[in-house]
Amino acid sequence: MSTSQGEMRGRLRSNASSTGILSSNTYAKHTLKCSLKPEAMELIRCRHLNIQTTHVKAIELVSFNEAKNRLITKKVIGKELFHALWNPTNLLGRLQGHRLQNPDTLVHRITEIGTWLRKYHNSSAGLTPESTDGSWLVTAFAQKIRGIRASKLIPEPNLKKIEQKYSTELQKLTTPDYLSFNNAFPCQVHGDFVLYNVLVDSQQNMHILDFSKTRISSNLEDVARFYSTLWAIAQTNRTRRSLLRELPTRFLKAYGLPPLIAETPYFRANLVYNFLAHLEAQHRGRKTFSWNTNREMGQITRAGMKWIYQQI
Repeated sequence: MSTSQGEMRGRLRSNASSTGILSSNTYAKHTLKCSLKPEAMELIRCRHLNIQTTHVKAIELVSFNEAKNRLITKKVIGKELFHALWNPTNLLGRLQGHRLQNPDTLVHRITEIGTWLRKYHNSSAGLTPESTDGSWLVTAFAQKIRGIRASKLIPEPNLKKIEQKYSTELQKLTTPDYLSFNNAFPCQVHGDFVLYNVLVDSQQNMHILDFSKTRISSNLEDVARFYSTLWAIAQTNRTRRSLLRELPTRFLKAYGLPPLIAETPYFRANLVYNFLAHLEAQHRGRKTFSWNTNREMGQITRAGMKWIYQQI
C-alpha cells in the first residue's frame, strides 16, 4: 500500500518534534520546538542551485511563514524508501500483497542517491567558516552513551569498551586536517539522511525529505548514516542480502569514495553512533510502536549491535 509523506514519519522518533497536515496538493509542517527557517532556507538553496540529478531531488518548497513557523511543501504520492525495500522482501509483506517492482531500476536509483548527495555536499564545500570541523559528533556521541547507560540498554563492560574506543577517535575531530586526512570535509549536511526520509514515487524517482536537522558538519555524517541503514537492512534475511549486499558499496562509489573508507576509524565511529542511535530510538518507542514495527526495528538493531560487538 502506498503512503504519502508524513504518514510514516517519526517511526525512529518516538518524540517526534513536528506535526504535519496533508491536503490534496501539499504537506504542511508545524512545530513549537524549533524554528523551521533553516529547513526552508535549505530547500530554497537546493532549488536555487539546481541541486538535483536525473531521478533524485529535494522535496519542493511551496511556502514558509516565519511568524507561524509553518512550512509547506509539495505533496508527493509514494512510499518511503525503507518500505519500498522492506515490505516486498519479507514473508508478512508478501502475504499482504507487496511486490518488488523493477528491482534493478530501484537499485540504480538508490545508487544515484550517492551522486545527488555528493552534489549536495559540494554545493557548500569551501563556503564554511575556517574553524568548522565535524566535532558535532563528539557531543552527540557522548549524549548517546549517557542515554544508553541510564536506560541500561548495553551491559556496562561492553558500553565502556565502546565509549573508550570511539570517544578517543572522535576527540581527534578538533585537530587540524583530521577531516581531510579521512577523505572528509565540512559542508552543509542534511543531518538525518536515512531511508525513512526518502520518498519513492510511481516512476521510482527519489524525493529527499526533512531537512530539519540541517547544519554545518562533516559530509561523512550523511554518507555513513545512509550507508549504515542500507548495510543493516541487507543483514536481516537472505532475500535482502541477495538484493542489497553490493548496494552500500555502489552508493559509496557513486558518491566518489573508495569502498575501503568503510574500514577507516572515523567512518566506523560514525557507524557506531548510528547503530547506537537506532538502539536508543527503538527503546524510546517500544511502547508506542506497533508489534510489527518493533519487530522490524529489532532486526535492524540486532544487525547493528552485532557489528559493534565484533569491533570491540
